[in-house]
Amino acid sequence: MPPLRLAALGLVLVLVEIRLGSLTLSLDLVGWVLAAMGMNQLIDSGKWFLWARNLAITALVLELVLLISPLAAINVLADLLLRLTVLAFVFALCTALLARLGKRDRGYSTTLQILRVLIPVVTLLGAVFAVLGAPAGLPVGWLYPIQLAATVVLAVLMWMLGSRYSYSR
Repeated sequence: MPPLRLAALGLVLVLVEIRLGSLTLSLDLVGWVLAAMGMNQLIDSGKWFLWARNLAITALVLELVLLISPLAAINVLADLLLRLTVLAFVFALCTALLARLGKRDRGYSTTLQILRVLIPVVTLLGAVFAVLGAPAGLPVGWLYPIQLAATVVLAVLMWMLGSRYSYSR
């Protein structure tokens, strides 16, 4: 499988959460492993792929901390760091892809530039509103679906670009 498609699959798996009654099965660990493996094969293509790989590994470690840590204070800090790491990963990945696109890829370029800003901004707004509370009358329930849809669009773009470009070493 092309490395960009491997990373796209990993990104989608990070989004998957299966709830079976009181049991929640998250595929985050598998997703971050696949994303890190895909990005690792692309590190010779640019420094932003190296950053993306390192951030995927950091997200994997933070997910492990969240899984095994018995202390609530550590979980809160790890969750905050994980969210910031994911935002940085999205930015690094979009920047890496933008650096590789040609002039004929204007549609991809525009979409990646929008996603590079949209996903972090929506995520940060959700975090701010969760802590400070949203202004009266402002519906914040729409933030998560926007973030989810934007991440799926990013994964689809990665999948499509994975077949068009040879990013591997």
